[in-house]
Amino acid sequence: MIAQFRVLNGKVVKAEYDMEYGSAKELHTLFHESRQAWAEYHVEVETPTATLSYSHTYAEQVKMELAASQN
Repeated sequence: MIAQFRVLNGKVVKAEYDMEYGSAKELHTLFHESRQAWAEYHVEVETPTATLSYSHTYAEQVKMELAASQN
């Protein structure tokens, strides 16, 4: 199966690429690796049956988790 990855800076598409995956677990791994690689940007993944995205960038998520762990 093929998933389309979209890297966004706001609403501007910074990069798009397709990746093959064989299972849902592999797709989630690819998604998380992509989020880490593009940490300052939003990453969306679209498949024929679902769209994966987070409301925060990976960098924002790490900062929030660090702040929460210090409280």
